[in-house]
Amino acid sequence: MQKKTKMPDKRSYTLMIVPHRGNKVYHFQLPIRWVKNCLAAAGVAVLVAAAGLLHYQVTLQRAQTELDELTNLRTVNVAQAEQLDKLAKNTAILQEEMSKLNQLDAEVRRMLNAEELPGVSRSGVNRPSLPSGGQGGPVVKPQAAELDNLVKDLQVSAKARNESLAELRDALKERNERLAATPSIWPTDGVVTSRFGYRWGGSDWHPGIDIAADSGTPIIVTADGVVIASGWNGGYGRQVVVDHGYGITTSYAHNSENVVSVGQKVKKGQLVAYMGSSGFSTGPHVHYEVKVNGTVVNPAKFL
Repeated sequence: MQKKTKMPDKRSYTLMIVPHRGNKVYHFQLPIRWVKNCLAAAGVAVLVAAAGLLHYQVTLQRAQTELDELTNLRTVNVAQAEQLDKLAKNTAILQEEMSKLNQLDAEVRRMLNAEELPGVSRSGVNRPSLPSGGQGGPVVKPQAAELDNLVKDLQVSAKARNESLAELRDALKERNERLAATPSIWPTDGVVTSRFGYRWGGSDWHPGIDIAADSGTPIIVTADGVVIASGWNGGYGRQVVVDHGYGITTSYAHNSENVVSVGQKVKKGQLVAYMGSSGFSTGPHVHYEVKVNGTVVNPAKFL
């Protein structure tokens, strides 16, 4: 069988242009294949245009998204810049305050006779305070890395300052304890009838001072300490002995009555006995002695 050959489509469309008032009529024949090709081309053009419009919309949306992100990023950058500037100012204030603390530490040590305190300030070199007028070189925006380094330096300086102040506190505490434990007041009111040293023509050694008053006159301890003796002691009569630490002891003798007991902690100015004439005594008085490392010393040095 022979294959039937497809004949080309020779149909056509006639386009007529009819003018008014009897002018010549124009005829145009448009082959159907040409019309189909134009329609196909128009369809392709429509598809291309639609695809282009879709791509444009997608591109426009993406550009808008990137613009929004850029705007947000710019806003964040501005906020971060403001925060960095604020942090820089606060850091400068902290540096200035740390410098003032360093100066105060040094001043306190000088006032408290720093040679008696262990060590010296370990705060390092004092940083110069920042001028309030911003005088100097050109204005430079602070950088995060620089501020981070400044914060680390401040942390190190603050740690050293804390250690230095703790050391100063401990030294002051010890100093205050030593002062509180050092006899510094009179044990009673009255008249000094016998002083420390030789008396009666240089033949009799007197190891303390005698203060006379009426029997029953209150006797107070002259420094903080712990009672290590309270009772009768031969020629001393009724006696109270207080250990103040640091090798210092005080004694109060010839009392009519002791009002503290052994092991009792006492504070400077606290009542420990009443004046009397017990033991080897010629009248109501208190015999007051001060010993340092077991050796009697002149009580007048502590009054």
